[in-house]
Amino acid sequence: MTIHPTIGRSLDVADVAHFWKFGYVKLRNFFYDHEVADLRTAMDEALASFGKSPNGYNVTAIGDSIWGADGKIDDQGSSQHDVNALGDFMRKSGFPRLLEPEKPKKRGNFLIDTSVWRREERLAKFAREGSIPEAAATLLSVDRVRFFDDQLFVKEGGAVDKAAFHQDLSYFHLDGNRGCVVWIPLDSVRRGGGAMGYVPGSHKWGATYNANVFVSEMPSPGTTADNNMPSIDANPERYGVRYIEADPGDIVIHHFQTIHGSEGNTSDRRRRAFSLRYCDADIRYKVRPGAPFQPLHRQDARNGDSLDPEIHPIVWSAV
Repeated sequence: MTIHPTIGRSLDVADVAHFWKFGYVKLRNFFYDHEVADLRTAMDEALASFGKSPNGYNVTAIGDSIWGADGKIDDQGSSQHDVNALGDFMRKSGFPRLLEPEKPKKRGNFLIDTSVWRREERLAKFAREGSIPEAAATLLSVDRVRFFDDQLFVKEGGAVDKAAFHQDLSYFHLDGNRGCVVWIPLDSVRRGGGAMGYVPGSHKWGATYNANVFVSEMPSPGTTADNNMPSIDANPERYGVRYIEADPGDIVIHHFQTIHGSEGNTSDRRRRAFSLRYCDADIRYKVRPGAPFQPLHRQDARNGDSLDPEIHPIVWSAV
């Protein structure tokens, strides 16, 4: 089936140049107000069914269990991770939990969910048919683009867990790096409110580091010790970390190998965001040690296999 280009807002040469120089680009006012409203509705529906997702986790509750006591951890019905085995591994590792030092008046929760589009048709339509796929193709300089997956992030006011600096490719069973992640804030994001931080130019370092456990710099079980991510959080000035403030309607797009993380949310306002991932349509599977398989992805993928077109559909083609 031929998929024709959408008629949407286009990127200019400066946007593309910024993306390839720094590994990310912020596009202001990319969406209309009604598109933001649709995404907020999709977010509300996703959160209403959060407990039914095999990928949904309350990171704050799990972190409290791991670092606060040695009791059983509630996996909340999710199956992506064996959270009790992972929690035991993390306790023994000696790596600390990454928290903002400021103590908020009221603690909030950090929620993560993946493959939301598989149950929320509004998000699926937006990811597959909206203006983003063509923007991804333009930035990546490819003729065909696949939608790889999505992720939902909610940091309620007082959710002080940071997201450890990482590269997204480390978590994807993909052979190749021609891909990008579109981060879509649904609330205004300011410093101290869960802002995203990027290491400029890190996509050109020529390395794909081990995945970590996201709320700690501890490498994921199954990785090799000779390829760990440097401790960006310990010395952000050395690495020139740039934190990005954004408003609803803006998007930030980063390369699969750009190192990034996020602050905890010490404000009293929630920070909701969707993350949509796109890649070159010709990219193939590559099993990455330490990267968990997503429950709604193929579990039997072998190196060199083509991506499953039902799970990772082609969403834009130049012809």
